[in-house]
Amino acid sequence: MDATKPMATWKLVLLWTLTAFLAVILLVAGGTKLAGLPVQADNFARWGYPGWFMYVVGVMEAGGAIALLIPRAAGFAAILLCGTMVGAALTHLAHGETTAAPVPLVLLALVALVGYARRAPVLSLVTRLRSS
Repeated sequence: MDATKPMATWKLVLLWTLTAFLAVILLVAGGTKLAGLPVQADNFARWGYPGWFMYVVGVMEAGGAIALLIPRAAGFAAILLCGTMVGAALTHLAHGETTAAPVPLVLLALVALVGYARRAPVLSLVTRLRSS
């Protein structure tokens, strides 16, 4: 019996659990922006962003959440979402909202972990682009 087999299964279960958790959180976050909830519109206005930018962020969060659930797309989605979370954290910090900044930073770390686990398609694309 291969001693690494149960660990591989455990890692896969943990990866899917983390991915599902992130997908739900990011889908809700993106959905509130896409729905144009007044609290989101007020936040984006307070931060000095144009109204349309809220919808762009909503598409990135919701689309990224769905793409995380597709193993071949998850690495690419993680790159997009990492950038989005860095932007969210910097926005909070730039506006003195230090108590809000840890949320996107924790999501950044978790999304980066999923991205690392699902990096094979990204590396394959990079290799193909370098060789052409």
